[in-house]
Amino acid sequence: MLKYIFPLILVASQLKAANPAEANTIGSVARERSDLTTFLKILEKSDLASSLTEQASLSYTVFAPTDKAFNKLPDEALQTLFNPRNDDRLEEVFNFHVRYGSLAPIDLENYTLLEMSNGQLVDINYTNKQIGAARLTGERIVCSNGVIYLIDEVLSPNTDDLFQALQKDGRFKIFTKAITASRQGKSFQNTHSKYTTFAPTDEAFNKLPKRMLESLFKPENDERLEDIIKHHISNGLFARGKIPGYISLGRAGNTPKSLYGQSLNFSSKNGKLTIDGAIISQTDIPTANGIIHVIDNVIPPSELSVLEILESDPKFKTTVSLIKLTGLDLPTASKTFTVFAPTNDAWAKSTYSKIVKNPKMEFREKYYALLARHVITGAHVTENSLLFQKLKTIHGAPIYLTRDGKLKTINGKRIIQSDFEAFNGFVNAIDGVISDQMELPEGDISILDSISFVEDTLNHAKELYDKGEYEESWKYYAKKGLEFISKYGDRGYITSTQLKSLRSITVDDQPSQQFATEAWTSRNTFRTVLRQLQNQGERIIDSKIMVNPEAKRFGR
Repeated sequence: MLKYIFPLILVASQLKAANPAEANTIGSVARERSDLTTFLKILEKSDLASSLTEQASLSYTVFAPTDKAFNKLPDEALQTLFNPRNDDRLEEVFNFHVRYGSLAPIDLENYTLLEMSNGQLVDINYTNKQIGAARLTGERIVCSNGVIYLIDEVLSPNTDDLFQALQKDGRFKIFTKAITASRQGKSFQNTHSKYTTFAPTDEAFNKLPKRMLESLFKPENDERLEDIIKHHISNGLFARGKIPGYISLGRAGNTPKSLYGQSLNFSSKNGKLTIDGAIISQTDIPTANGIIHVIDNVIPPSELSVLEILESDPKFKTTVSLIKLTGLDLPTASKTFTVFAPTNDAWAKSTYSKIVKNPKMEFREKYYALLARHVITGAHVTENSLLFQKLKTIHGAPIYLTRDGKLKTINGKRIIQSDFEAFNGFVNAIDGVISDQMELPEGDISILDSISFVEDTLNHAKELYDKGEYEESWKYYAKKGLEFISKYGDRGYITSTQLKSLRSITVDDQPSQQFATEAWTSRNTFRTVLRQLQNQGERIIDSKIMVNPEAKRFGR
């Protein structure tokens, strides 16, 4: 009988054994470390204690100060921290050392700021082993629910909001005076939201004519000062570097809007960073409610119309003369448009050079048809645009804005200067004239076209991938995904679920590495779309093969 009892006892003991994953949680590992006793005391008093100690299903990144780090604090500071009356402060300090999600060194190398679990930002330079005012000791402990990095200082949460940080810095006396005078301090001091401010230094304000600077603070100019201050702050985090969960300045489709309501147009050329033309001299200064970028000029919002911007630049003289002759001067002075304006040289080298050299009333209809190809309804930023974007001209015709690195084109014409902002839109300079033509209705596009489109995309992206150009392969899929959605997305050729998957691979989510994986994810999405297109009608596909017997069928 005993020989049957012993196996049962053994099985029962195995069933009650601790889960190995739970035995290796962040809290469990900290208990075993002789150099983390003070940190453990704080951990055990925190709201995250049970998650960090008992749950292996969630993951965290913890920057744990060693006992030596805590011993650097004055005795009074430690006593205050552990005083029961200061539990809220203890919780805030602890949460400033923890962030949700597990980050490996390869991730941390690519980030400049981290948002911690208390919602505040801390700057990090993993290559230099720096986080906030602390240094990473080099020891990393992998746990079942995340990772612990040991640090040699206790991180102190930043209690200064944007306004306080600007005041204490010393370089922004005029800017902070203007914030107060314009009664806009509430935005800079609001700790319930995150903001990005582009802060002009005192030197930047002093570049303004003395009379103009003095006039800004006169009571009769209160509204003007308010508009200027609003144009230097944006709702949301727009870092130059990378913050997990946020898209950086300069990424596709990511253009901040100021609280005034106009775009803040970021550009990076030859190592020079600018925002609305002002040079950014320092980036990503973290505060309790956002980040500060330091700029060398004041950036007032635009008060000019699209027409006035065109009139103010002599290289658009031909375009302006045609606009006035056709009567387009009235709408471009008031309605919201984006104009892709050919330069004088572009007109001179075009096939229309003879009729535009000395504009005549008899060609007015021709001029209007030509100009209509260059005037787009609505305000559209081009500098950091999506890789492919279908826009509509004032005639309702489709026109395509594409971006390949720094090269931007509109219907194949190169955009040589972009985003002169008006209060009612944008002006871009282009090096050619878009011809006047009427395309076939897009409704004539068939399912066979979409199949060929996807096959061509898979073929070219594969060529890039096979050459080891993983990032280019990923970007190509993103661009072609946008183009597919634009041309075929509303045709009912694919399901809403597949359309959603396709949209997901067009988002520039800033992968910092593993572009090969990103490319494969995109490939699989396109492959699924192709299957759906093929399965819609074997008869249609077979008829295509009959027309072109040499055509290969993917995966069949």
